[in-house]
Amino acid sequence: MTFPMIVIVDDEELVRAALAMVLERNGYQTASFSSAKQALASLNDLGRIDAIITDLVMPVMDGVLFIKRLREIGVQSPIITLTGGARVGQHNMSIQAKEAGAAVTLQKPVDKKQLLSALENVFNL
Repeated sequence: MTFPMIVIVDDEELVRAALAMVLERNGYQTASFSSAKQALASLNDLGRIDAIITDLVMPVMDGVLFIKRLREIGVQSPIITLTGGARVGQHNMSIQAKEAGAAVTLQKPVDKKQLLSALENVFNL
């Protein structure tokens, strides 16, 4: 039996570690990256990707541009975005992320039950 592979992209190490811990304790495999560029460079090495969780606000390449690049190269995996929600323009980024192909946006700090529910929902779309 293979477990779903979830790619986590967030520039905050503690966020990546917390998400990976929750997901792995609930039967998922994870691969974590500190930047969108790092994740894009590693996609071919990962093989199957069942879902991607990405922060929206990151240096160099934000989550919206990351989603656009993923779709341009043919990645069709469901995408969940994360946002702190308090910064100016983040609501607009959530809208842009949805338009680019994100399935759902969750607020940080991410609630464990919300995260697992969001994953179940995107897998059932």
